[in-house]
Amino acid sequence: KGFLRGRRDGGQYCVALALLENGVPTVGILGCPNLPSSPTDFNYAWLDSESFENNADSRGCIFVASAGGGCYQLPLVPGGAPPKRLFVEPNSKSAVDGRFCVGIEKFSDALGQTVGIAKVIHGEEGVSPDGDIMQARRIDSSCKYGVLARGGAEYYSRMPKPGYLEWIWDHAAGKVVLEEAGGTMTDTEGRPIDFSLGAKMSDEVVGVLGTVAVPHESLVNAFQQQEVERLKQLEEVKEPTR
Repeated sequence: KGFLRGRRDGGQYCVALALLENGVPTVGILGCPNLPSSPTDFNYAWLDSESFENNADSRGCIFVASAGGGCYQLPLVPGGAPPKRLFVEPNSKSAVDGRFCVGIEKFSDALGQTVGIAKVIHGEEGVSPDGDIMQARRIDSSCKYGVLARGGAEYYSRMPKPGYLEWIWDHAAGKVVLEEAGGTMTDTEGRPIDFSLGAKMSDEVVGVLGTVAVPHESLVNAFQQQEVERLKQLEEVKEPTR
């Protein structure tokens, strides 16, 4: 959908390739043609003055990572900046200082669980009256993993509708990129995700969580806390009015 959204409207899309060995992702490549090259540039939409002729150095990048070999950012166009090693020091930020990188579409947070997580971590003031996470980058596709890998955000949360099974190719490459940059990826229970089951993940994976810099358990715990509150509110709605 990011490709269809178009570059002038900030659409981001990604070509993701992963190598699995015995069911374990060991190589990950993310090609992100519309993503700004600089980790501090969050202008995801092309400027009116941008064109393919003048933005080769400022937009478009490739993330390459291998298990035990590190994570690197390369320019999309050959001959640009040299490869840059990416690594974010684990536990270098407190949980409350973490920023989210989440999807634009409602599908990626179908029940509002990511918003609930943000409320646990940042407090009620961390979410606007209309339900937007205040400290969040919103972009399409697996580019999110690249944003985290280079320190542009600290929290990744994908919570699709109940019953949806994640395709492994949406996350396998991102897992290697994220983890080789010092991050962590698990399911909502804090368990490693099994990529050996075929094209789709286990039905036990109800969501995917990723972090860099902040303690990963803070995200897992926040999910659990919001889930208790969410289910409690559902039960209250079901109770008959007296």
